[in-house]
Amino acid sequence: MDVTVEDVAACRKKLTITFPREEIDQKFAARFTELEREALVPGFRPGRAPRRLIEKRFRDAVTEEVRVKLVAEGFEKAIDEQHLDVIGEPDVDPDKIDLPEEGEMTFSIELEVRPAFDLPEDYSQIPLDEVERPEVTDESVEAALERLREEHGRLEAVEEGGEVRDDDILTCDLAIQAGDVMVADRTNVRLPVAQIALEGIRLEDLPELLKGAKAGETLAAKITIGQEADNEDVRGKEAELRVKIGSIARVVLPDDEALLKAADYEDMDALKAAVRRQQEAQSDTADRRARAAAVEDWLLKAVPFDLPEDLAKRHANRLLQRQLVNLQYRGIPAQEIESRLGEIRGASTEQAARDLRLHFVLDAIAKKEGIEATDAEVDARVRFIAAQYGRKEDRLREEMNAQGTLDSLRGQILEDKVLRMLLEKATAAGGEEAAAGDAVPEEEPSGVAEDEPADAPADEGTEDAADLEST
Repeated sequence: MDVTVEDVAACRKKLTITFPREEIDQKFAARFTELEREALVPGFRPGRAPRRLIEKRFRDAVTEEVRVKLVAEGFEKAIDEQHLDVIGEPDVDPDKIDLPEEGEMTFSIELEVRPAFDLPEDYSQIPLDEVERPEVTDESVEAALERLREEHGRLEAVEEGGEVRDDDILTCDLAIQAGDVMVADRTNVRLPVAQIALEGIRLEDLPELLKGAKAGETLAAKITIGQEADNEDVRGKEAELRVKIGSIARVVLPDDEALLKAADYEDMDALKAAVRRQQEAQSDTADRRARAAAVEDWLLKAVPFDLPEDLAKRHANRLLQRQLVNLQYRGIPAQEIESRLGEIRGASTEQAARDLRLHFVLDAIAKKEGIEATDAEVDARVRFIAAQYGRKEDRLREEMNAQGTLDSLRGQILEDKVLRMLLEKATAAGGEEAAAGDAVPEEEPSGVAEDEPADAPADEGTEDAADLEST
């Protein structure tokens, strides 16, 4: 067998495999010899049929067997001999490969291979001195307390004759008309006194129009419809905005006593201490994420290489589909999604390229440094996810294994370990080593901590990781 390799694109090679006639005939002879011993031919006992009759009777079937066998063996042997790290499935249609009756057999296969690149020799040069840890101050604690107070506020109707203020909630009728076109006509809708968008039209001056008005009043203003409007026919046109106020409601913030009761605390000092602890935990998380992002950015700049084109397209398409599903789930109108499709596709393509580059680099570092994700680490992560979602560990494991996300979870753990290793080696400003590992924040009382949800058992992120691991 003879193999030639040709570069046809970045990370894409074309293998041309040729089998000489002598090797082909050997395959035929070996198979016919087997059939002589085992074939059932009418009129002959097993193993007694003449060779020429065996060859005539089974020629077509043996030809197909030999053709398939040569393609499979040729591909596997070529990959092994050429030391190719193949990604995904080869671009080949076996049915289009012919086995000639005479002469040699030649066929070509195109495939994507893992990109080749050189890793940095010194990870300690990763700059982390520009990463600033979010500071927890008395002012930030007070601001957080005010946000907590707002979360526990209640809506109360404004007395008759009361005027509209910022952040009030109105019940009103709203219409936007451009010439003869009624762009929007909403009745009895809840409307915040804030900048909003309706039918893709940004109503930036709405708060100024509403402030100071009273229930029962009808307000009108001229607006210019922007290019983001869902209705293409009215983009750039002047329109009239009309709002008839039905009722006004205002958020009433709880006093200290009510806030303490809602947050389940006995005194304000204890509540402030809990808020501070929560902010410090969030600061730790933000600091870790910022340091990890700095490491990732440095790696991507330090290790340039071309990506496999088909793999990048597949990954970008998955990210695009995920984003579209998320927008639909959030109730974004189909027309608005369609108008933003180009922007979403571009962002998905950019994110896909970053994901893939980072995966290849971190995977290469893991191999170089001998870093692995152990079964015990995978088991611990599965237990953690099961506990977060109140699931049975065995059942969750079965589901993840069936969905292909268990391997992706192992890949995620591996990449996390590589990043921690890089952070340990990197030197921050003043010669201090970067924090290694994930600090566990203190448990916060109910009503205060803004807990982040754990990774869902089958979220899209693990799906992508599974695809990358399969490479």
